[in-house]
Amino acid sequence: MVALNLTGSLVGVFYDDGIYLALARSLAEGHGYRLLYLPGAPGAVHYPFLYPLWLAALSKLAPAFPASVVWLKAANALLLGLGAALLVLYLDRRLEQPTWRLAVLIAAAATALPLVTVASVLFAEPLFLVVLVAACWAGDAAREASSRRATWLLAGAAGLLAGAAALTRSLGVTVVAAVPFSLLLARRPRAALLAAGAAALCLAPWLLWVAHHRADVDPALVAGYGTYTDLLAQAGWSTLSPAGIAGVLRPVGAVALAPFHGWLRFFLGVPALGLVAAGFGPLLRRAPSLAWTLLAYAAIVVIWPYGPDRFVWAAWPFLAVAFFAGAGQVLARARAAAEPTATVGRWCVSACVLLVVGGYGFYQVRGYVRGDATRLQRGISATMADLVPWVRASTAADAVVAGEDEALLWLYTGRRAVPSYVWRYRGRGDESLGPDSLRSWLDRSRVSYVLLSGPGSDAAPTISELLGRWPGYLHVAREWPGGPMAFAVDRAGPAPAPGGTTP
Repeated sequence: MVALNLTGSLVGVFYDDGIYLALARSLAEGHGYRLLYLPGAPGAVHYPFLYPLWLAALSKLAPAFPASVVWLKAANALLLGLGAALLVLYLDRRLEQPTWRLAVLIAAAATALPLVTVASVLFAEPLFLVVLVAACWAGDAAREASSRRATWLLAGAAGLLAGAAALTRSLGVTVVAAVPFSLLLARRPRAALLAAGAAALCLAPWLLWVAHHRADVDPALVAGYGTYTDLLAQAGWSTLSPAGIAGVLRPVGAVALAPFHGWLRFFLGVPALGLVAAGFGPLLRRAPSLAWTLLAYAAIVVIWPYGPDRFVWAAWPFLAVAFFAGAGQVLARARAAAEPTATVGRWCVSACVLLVVGGYGFYQVRGYVRGDATRLQRGISATMADLVPWVRASTAADAVVAGEDEALLWLYTGRRAVPSYVWRYRGRGDESLGPDSLRSWLDRSRVSYVLLSGPGSDAAPTISELLGRWPGYLHVAREWPGGPMAFAVDRAGPAPAPGGTTP
């Protein structure tokens, strides 16, 4: 399904995809793991390196950029299929499901429209899925191995794979913790120590490198480019709130119960969530490495200040497995109960499953008919396709451009590019650093032009304040239909207006 939804959209329309490819280019060209488009080319401490390294290796085999993009996206489609296949093989005979039914379930989940949207751009989730499943499979095989040699070999492999998962997506630390914990619960402490040591060996060079380059990042960019400890310190303890749980459940309900809204979705979602919770019983017994990984994953996502949607989609196949495992568990208990409890239980579970399957099916059919899987990337790409040629034709080769997709601008124009929106976390939300901080950042970066994609962009309010506070600092250089604008920077402009007003 991902292969059918590959588009010619520009890389960078989802922000991180552009950064991944920019880092891959830096690695492939021998510049190290650096953000070449930012002032001073700081180290990329926010992004684990395994996926950019994968892209860099593939780019050596593919045509030159931008023709290579379709090859790289196709590789993501293959990785998603591989991850789904590994999950079927891993759970086959562990869960009380026929192989064909398990395969259909995981295939249906892996083609969820939001997951296809994520996988059809250059995001790390498909590679993460492959490595995470392999790590959990090896960890559970180590628990079950009959010989000491096999146990230790599998535990070491599980630890290395868990470390690789964390080097693909930072949330891979969940499997780094889950695999040794599962082995400890199985009373295999030496194997647990070996798995933990292998993961630490895999992660240590990266963590040391991050610690060395942490100070490379300009203070104005910490929210987007800093380390995760920097982000949590910035967000504060207010991320621990019921809003975190609601934020995770919102996208789940929007997909699984798409035809229903408001309180009806809530009331139907409670029993569905109960079945997901019930599914962790079978998973903890038969696939404990995966179960503990998912529990740790959910705990981190709930408190994380980022929007949870992308994290939810990465775990979607696992949630589907837990839901149906829970349904089977509850049905088995209902059959063993006395009448009329057994009949009522069977009807309730069946109704819940039918509502979720129907709601999900409705969401899928409607979304694919409307082209939702690629709508957003095509829309953003169309906007940037107007701006990119102008930047190439109207700016000097050594110009520095500020925009909302700085990696994209650098990839397609060759101009140094920086963010036009500087911000910080405030609890679970974000706030602009204000017009004065924005001007200071633009001056430090020696920006020549500022691009605005439209009045609804994150950068628009602060740029509007900047225009009022510093009259003459920005001059309109070009306007496009629909709202995009380009401003030329004039650092010789007048002093700030007293209590400058927004025009």
